[in-house]
Amino acid sequence: MQSFNYFIAVDWSSRAKPSPRRPSKDAIWVAQASAQGRMKVSYFRTREACHQYLRKRLLELVKQEQRVVVGWDFSFGYPKGFAKALRLKEKPRWKAVWRLLNKLVEDGADNQNNRFQVGADLNRKITGGSGPFWGVPTGQSGIFLGPKKDFRYPVTNRRSSLAERRIVEQSVPRMQPAWKLAYTGSVGSQSLLGIPRVYRLAIEDPELANVSDIWPFTTHFDQKVRRGPCVLHAEIYPSMLPINRSDAIPDRAQVKALVNYLRNASTAGELPYLLSAPDRLSRREVRQVIRHEGWVLGIR
Repeated sequence: MQSFNYFIAVDWSSRAKPSPRRPSKDAIWVAQASAQGRMKVSYFRTREACHQYLRKRLLELVKQEQRVVVGWDFSFGYPKGFAKALRLKEKPRWKAVWRLLNKLVEDGADNQNNRFQVGADLNRKITGGSGPFWGVPTGQSGIFLGPKKDFRYPVTNRRSSLAERRIVEQSVPRMQPAWKLAYTGSVGSQSLLGIPRVYRLAIEDPELANVSDIWPFTTHFDQKVRRGPCVLHAEIYPSMLPINRSDAIPDRAQVKALVNYLRNASTAGELPYLLSAPDRLSRREVRQVIRHEGWVLGIR
């Protein structure tokens, strides 16, 4: 496998309005650096501004014949059975889910979005009631999306049975499941608003699609990693790393730590190992991860 030589980490946000003008926590932070170069850290007030910046930057890097890893801090997938529960027939199943979310999610230039409406609509289609998604601010709950997890997993219908956690989240109990859309540590809203962005960059973009991969879905972990200039999008979990506690903004410290982690792994020749399937996964589990759920880069 050819090595990667440029690394980007994105700490995402599901804010419903622009973040403060002054750089702050709980906003979008992007760190980037080459294997040996100086790190750059950027702050974005909106998802659209970050999307447009990343598109331009990735085009520049590909033109420079760089091999880029882009890590996104949200879940790339849902437990096996989600696509089937929604009667999505396209294969691979993960892509069917991504295409649907790209169609349903509305995310304006000012961060106004319909993520809770999407969660409620998906619940309605799956169960006709609450679940599998839950978590919504006071005053925004409804018949199909409640503020509490007032149901039990697995959530079932005639087509499928949905667990609360993916295999990777079972391995790391601190990780939050993507069904949880609100409250401390939740990642579900970030996923609903983030997956369509990666979909547009890696699959729909006419200039980036033919050089982009989504790990481990399109690469089958390390079996089909393309050669030459490319962009490899991957799910990351910055909380797995120690950070500089003296930084007043933890999000900024986390993306810096993640970029350092990836480029140190690359320099040490360990990145191919991180991209490979964990030995503890059975063949069945590897197939489940590749076809449905995704994995987190660095979790072994």
